[in-house]
Amino acid sequence: MPPRGARLRAALPYAAVLLGAVFLYFRAAEFAMMGREGNLGPAFWPRAVLLLLMIVCLLEMLRVAFFFRREPDEPIVPAAGPVPEEDDAPRLPALLAGGIVITVLYVPAMEMMGFFLATILYLAAFMWIGRYRRPIVVAVTSVLGTIAFVYVFMKVVYVSLPLGAGPFRQFSAWVLAALGVH
Repeated sequence: MPPRGARLRAALPYAAVLLGAVFLYFRAAEFAMMGREGNLGPAFWPRAVLLLLMIVCLLEMLRVAFFFRREPDEPIVPAAGPVPEEDDAPRLPALLAGGIVITVLYVPAMEMMGFFLATILYLAAFMWIGRYRRPIVVAVTSVLGTIAFVYVFMKVVYVSLPLGAGPFRQFSAWVLAALGVH
């Protein structure tokens, strides 16, 4: 087992994040004043995430303190051959640029078309730009992923989603009513 000083140095980043999470947890209590009676207040989700972060930090600090293992001196190489270096990976700046462009366009598209349609198109475009070329899988995944997002945002997190403008607004309202989310 490594010396105590090495274990403490390894635990230090987790301790720092833990202290920050504790500070933010108590600051999030100020959100409670803005909540409505009978609903989850605005402090619920930030505090839930911070509590999970604190638990992970504590577990990692315990792992480092009591179960810390030195890295082997020699890396383990799979039987198939040497591990390719990171620099050997192909660079695809056009795909990166495409992903950035559709991500930037997603926000105004959401305001115009509403969350449902804009997210379906965004997910499909992202998969297509990422070179996934099975149209039926892309379409089904985009629609099901968007439906999952709608349920999580509206039923779990209680976030209102943009409905869009004009005919898109009416379509979004129809979709949300069909899904049973208002």
